[in-house]
Amino acid sequence: MSFYRIYRPQVFEELDNIRVRETLRMLLAKEKKDLPHAYLFSGPRGTGKTTAARLIAKLFQCEKPQKNGEPCGTCDQCKAIAAGRAVDVIEIDAASNTGVDNIRDLREKIILAPSVAKWKIYIIDEVHMLSTGAFNALLKTLEEPPSHAVFILATTDVQKVPITIQSRALHLAFSKPSPEEIIAALTRIVEKETIAIEKDALRLLAVASDGSFRDAVKFLEQVSFHKGNINAGVVSQLLSLSDEQVTNAFLDALAKRNAKEALDIIGKLIADGKDMKTFLVVSLSRLELLLLTSVENKPTDPWNKDSLCDAIRKLSSAYAEMRSSSIVQLPLELAVVEYCNEKDLRFKNYELGIKKEELQKIEKQKSEDDPPSMGLLTLDKLTECWKDFLEALKPYNHSVVGVLRSSRPKAVSGGIVTIEAFYTFHQEKLSEPKTKEMLANAIKKLFGEKVAVEVVLGKK
Repeated sequence: MSFYRIYRPQVFEELDNIRVRETLRMLLAKEKKDLPHAYLFSGPRGTGKTTAARLIAKLFQCEKPQKNGEPCGTCDQCKAIAAGRAVDVIEIDAASNTGVDNIRDLREKIILAPSVAKWKIYIIDEVHMLSTGAFNALLKTLEEPPSHAVFILATTDVQKVPITIQSRALHLAFSKPSPEEIIAALTRIVEKETIAIEKDALRLLAVASDGSFRDAVKFLEQVSFHKGNINAGVVSQLLSLSDEQVTNAFLDALAKRNAKEALDIIGKLIADGKDMKTFLVVSLSRLELLLLTSVENKPTDPWNKDSLCDAIRKLSSAYAEMRSSSIVQLPLELAVVEYCNEKDLRFKNYELGIKKEELQKIEKQKSEDDPPSMGLLTLDKLTECWKDFLEALKPYNHSVVGVLRSSRPKAVSGGIVTIEAFYTFHQEKLSEPKTKEMLANAIKKLFGEKVAVEVVLGKK
């Protein structure tokens, strides 16, 4: 049996996510009949949502609760829940049970009294995957649940859960645990398994896990097969992680806006079989430290505050896109090229010695040379030709096209085209000056209209 299953927290005290642990402990002060009948756990994968859901189930079903109300973890019900064989605790994967018929079946069965325990508890994982009809059916059950029913909903994408569902549940957001919290979880396993591993190696495992308890424990189990003492070098080698020197070289190339050098480093990492997501996480961690240093007005040469913010935005977007990219390193390569080629035109002109007044004159003349908007472009026309617009953009930037597929035109008025994005990082990417200029140019070529582009954040 894997470490993660053996050492999954069985009582509240073993939860290493401090905020979640303290919030759940607040429930102990109430009688079971006074506790909420529905819970919504949201957060990234591997942060302990399912584990916490099973602890809530134990809280209701435990036969021998401790004096403070916490489940004992040793009675028949606690053991059955931990083993996944408790007949009155039903776990449903919404990703494979998305239809309204599945929820209707749940509604029919939930009316029946519990078989063994006092409560019938439904844990629905990835609840955001349910269809609209299924959500409507679930809402009716949440509005008028049987007195013996408890619902625990878990999701990695809470934005897709209807607000009507959210409002009827106690919502607990699971943030990514800190490296220290992950190290505490790993240390507990290390002590029980008597693994000889150094602190620096544990910290490297914590960083490589990107805030996932599950991944961190999986990595620990992988390196535990090494014979002898485990140090950071062993971890880096066994997990195919990039070393500190390579990360520093990559960030130096990025700071110098040397795209070729940065891309060469990425190419070598790929050839060596290194994990690109981990490499990117480590790079972002370094940039974060530099950003915090810059806020304190301490030198961060060759970086400045603006360049750090720009680089962090681009690399963060690249990390998000890596999850769905067929070529895992491609989003990172695109981010590097865009960052290294994105030097402000004003800065270039000042480098050439052009005075401010002359620059303003050039910009005014350029504006006068462009034909004014004729007002022929409408929202209906843009919406109808949206796919053609995306096709026209493909030769210029595949990454932007990918983001636009999840966005939509919202308004066309007064020479301004407003695009609605539904994720913050999509809005930030499309709002970059260079990207907005590219979109405006594509619209001009396709529709013959000179427009400005604005991007707003909408609700999905």
